[in-house]
Amino acid sequence: MAVMARLARIPVLRAAGVVSGYRAVRGEIDIDASLILLAEAGSIVTVPRVVGEHLEFLPWHPKLDATLGSFGIEEPVGGDPVTMLRHDVVLAPLVAFDDHGRRLGQGGGYYDRALGAVAPEFRPVVIGIAHSFQQVDRVPTESWDIPLDAVVTEDEIVEFRAGALDPPIR
Repeated sequence: MAVMARLARIPVLRAAGVVSGYRAVRGEIDIDASLILLAEAGSIVTVPRVVGEHLEFLPWHPKLDATLGSFGIEEPVGGDPVTMLRHDVVLAPLVAFDDHGRRLGQGGGYYDRALGAVAPEFRPVVIGIAHSFQQVDRVPTESWDIPLDAVVTEDEIVEFRAGALDPPIR
């Protein structure tokens, strides 16, 4: 609940037209209630579907048909993918993060490939969603890793790129 309350206070998220969320698995923070509120407020909400080595972002609402996809994650069955370029905000799950905004995911590089396909000046705001205990001293990085703009935990909102959480979007 604390993460949901913090998400509700983020200006860039409230102003976003298209927001990518995720379906929580294996101890990730469940953000479905926040995604529903965003959809009810008029945002297009998407969640990822794994297709080969890439992610497609499909419109989501809890009443839509879904199936267990790659890695046992619930994915929408139908709908047309929404390009990353159209997204204003990406809410990304993670395994660990550090105080420089570096994110460690599940190790497949899916989010980095999806975000890296968009020129930096058009990239959506990337907000990690984590438990506070997931913060570590240092996350190892590779040249293709895309840093977080902010992270939201049950304890706080940490902004890594000044002004990233304030509208206007881009």
